Amino acid sequence: MKLVAAHIRNFKLLREIDLSFSIDSNKPLTVIRAENGSGKTSTLQALRWALYGKDVLDDPLIRLSPADWPDKTLCEIVVEIDFVHTAVSKVNGETMTSESHFMLKREVGETPDGDSPNRGQERVTLFEKTLAGSAPLDAAESRLAQMLPKEMIDIFFTDGDAALTFISTDVSDSTKRDKVKDAIRSLLGLDLLERVEKRISNTQSTLNRQITRNTSSDQLVTITEKIVEISEQKDELTNAVTTLKEDIENTQRKLHATSRDLKRALEAGSYKQLAHLRENYQKQLNDAIEEEERLKRQHQELFQSESLSWGQLGQVFQKGYDYLDSLHAKGIIPRAAVPVLEERLETGECICGADLSEGTIGRKKVCELLDQQRNNDSKANHLSSLYYQAKSEVEKWASNETKKWSESCQELQEQRVAIKKRIESANRELKSTEAKLDQIDEEEIEQKHSQEKMFTATLRQKNIELDRSEASLIDTEQKLKELNQSQKELRQADEKMAGLNAEKTVLNDLQQVVHGSLKEMQGTYLKRVSDRMNELFLDMVGADPKQNAIFQGAEITSKYSIVVNTRDNRTLNPDYEVNGASQRALTFAFIWALTEVSGVVAPRVIDTPLGMMSGNVKRRVLEMVSKAAGEDVDRQVILFLTQSEISHTEDILDKQSGITFTLVKTDDYPADLMNAPKAQQSEVRLCSCTHREYCDQCQRTNYEDFHLNYRGI
Repeated sequence: MKLVAAHIRNFKLLREIDLSFSIDSNKPLTVIRAENGSGKTSTLQALRWALYGKDVLDDPLIRLSPADWPDKTLCEIVVEIDFVHTAVSKVNGETMTSESHFMLKREVGETPDGDSPNRGQERVTLFEKTLAGSAPLDAAESRLAQMLPKEMIDIFFTDGDAALTFISTDVSDSTKRDKVKDAIRSLLGLDLLERVEKRISNTQSTLNRQITRNTSSDQLVTITEKIVEISEQKDELTNAVTTLKEDIENTQRKLHATSRDLKRALEAGSYKQLAHLRENYQKQLNDAIEEEERLKRQHQELFQSESLSWGQLGQVFQKGYDYLDSLHAKGIIPRAAVPVLEERLETGECICGADLSEGTIGRKKVCELLDQQRNNDSKANHLSSLYYQAKSEVEKWASNETKKWSESCQELQEQRVAIKKRIESANRELKSTEAKLDQIDEEEIEQKHSQEKMFTATLRQKNIELDRSEASLIDTEQKLKELNQSQKELRQADEKMAGLNAEKTVLNDLQQVVHGSLKEMQGTYLKRVSDRMNELFLDMVGADPKQNAIFQGAEITSKYSIVVNTRDNRTLNPDYEVNGASQRALTFAFIWALTEVSGVVAPRVIDTPLGMMSGNVKRRVLEMVSKAAGEDVDRQVILFLTQSEISHTEDILDKQSGITFTLVKTDDYPADLMNAPKAQQSEVRLCSCTHREYCDQCQRTNYEDFHLNYRGI
C-alpha cells in the first residue's frame, strides 16, 4: 500500500487540509515540516483513524472535533485517503502482482457538550477506482485489515517519541518480547496457521469429552476430566493474557499522549519564570524607548546647530577665508600704518631719523601719506576683523573636538536604527512571553501530572499481572502436557478407545506439525530480521566491528529480546546502557529490517523521528530511511520533521524528498510566528514552503537561526 493523497476536515484543528504524498520510487520521501504543536500529531492520528477507526486513538473517548467548536452543534469529521495497493500472488511458481487504486472515506458526527464528544457511529466506505469509475466495496473494514493489519500500526504509523516500545523501560520484558514476536508474526502472515492450531485445540477438547463418555476406565475418565478442566483454565489464562496485553497497549498509548501533552504544556516554561522574563523585557523596552527619545532630541538639536551651517556653507566660507589669509600673508591686512605715522608726526622725527618738524619737506610727504592711508583704513579694518573672526571659527571647526555635521547626522541615524531594532526585538519578546503566559494553564498541568502518575501506576500493575498470568499459563501448559501423556498411555490400554485413539493421535500429530511449522517459520525469519537489523544498526551508528568499535552488533535472541553486543563480549540492555540516539537507531533498524525481510510495501509514517539525534548519526539515519527504493525493496516514507531536526540534513532532503510542505498553527502568533494570521478561529494551515524556505504565513521568530530563503506568495 502507498498513500497518494489525503483530505482532512474538522479533525482537531485540521479544519480543511489537502495533503499529497510522494509515490516516486526514486524519491520516496515526503517531508511534512511542522514545529511542536503545529499539527504533526493530529495529522498522524487522522491517518491512523481513517485506516483503523476509533480503537487506535490515544483515547477513544476524547473528542475529535476542534476544541473551540460550539457546544451542542453538529460537527462532521471526515478523513479521505487515496491509496494504491499491490497484491502479490504465486501462479505456477511465478510471482504475479496487480495494482489497484482505492479511496477510503471515514466520517463521524460529533455534537460536543463540554468535555463530552457525543460521537455518533463511524461510517467507513471503500471505493475502488477503475477506468469505468469508482465503485463502493463490501466489507471495507476486513479488506483494510488484510491490506494493513492492525497489529502493524506501530510499525507503519510511528510517533518518534513512542518508537522505543520494543526496548522501552515502561513495559515488562515479556511484553517487549511479545511485541517483537507479534510484529514478526503479523508481517509474515502467520495468522492462518495460528487459526488452524486453535481449531485443532478446540477439536481436541471435543474428543476429550467423548473419551469421558465412552471409556470404561475410571482413571482415564478422571484424567480426561482434568485435561478438560486444565484446558479451560489454559483458555481463560490465554484470554486474560491477551486482554492484559491490550490493556497495557492502551495504557501505554494514554500515558504517552498525556506525557506528550504535559511536555508541550511545560515547554512554555513556568509561570514564575515567564513573569520574571516579562518584567525584564518590559524594562528593556522602556529603556530603549527612553534612549530613542534622547536620540530624537539630539537629532532635532543637530538641525538647529551651527554645524548645519558649516555643513551647508563650509566650502564657500573656506574659499573666503583662504582669500583673507592671502591678504594677510601679503601684509595688506591688518592696517597698522595710520597710528604709526601720527606718532612720528607728534615726535617730529621719522623712524629713520629724518626731521619731521613743521615746514620740512619730510613732514609734508608724511602728511600726504597719512591722508592716503586714512582713505583706505575703513575697508582694511573691516577685512582684518573678518579675517580674525574667520580664523577662529576655522580653527574651531577643524579641531578634533568638533565633527562635521554630516558625520554627526550619519552617526545619529545609525544609532536610531539600532535602537529601533532593540525596541522591535524587546516588543516581540514581550508579546511572545505574554502569549506564553496566556497559554499556561496551571490547573491543566497539575491534572496532566496526576494522569501521568495514574497511568504509570496502572501500567506497572498491569505488567505485574501479565507476568503472573504468563507464569500461570506456562505452568498450566506443562500440567496439560503431563496429563496428555498419562491419558495417551491409558487410552492405549483401553480397547474401546481404538477409534477415538486414532483421531486423537492424528490431531496430536497435526498439532505438532502446525506448531512446528509456526516455530520454524518464525525462527527462520527471526534470524533474517536479526541479521538485517544488525547491518542497519551498525551503519546508522557508524560502528565497524573490525575497527574494534564499542558496538559489535545487535541481535534478536531466540526469546525475542533485542540486545546490543559490545567488544568485551558483554550484552548491553538497551533500556539503560544505550544512549537515546542509539536507542532510536536500534528501533528504526528493527522496523526497517522487518519490513524489508517481509517484502510488505506500506507507508512508514513517523512523527519526529530524529529527536535526540545529532551530527553524523542523525544524517546516517535519515539517509537510510529515505533512500531510493531498489529492485528488491520498495518503500514510501513520510516524515514529520521540526526545523531543528532538519538542520544540517538539508542536502539529504534536497536529494531524496519528492514532496515537501509546511504546517502552521495560527495560535502560534505572536509567541512564535512573526506575522499575524488573518484568521477568525484557531486552525492549522498548509503552505508550500520546503525545508529551505519561509513565507509570510510560516515565518517564525527564530527563522534567522536556520538561514532560510524567503518565498513570496
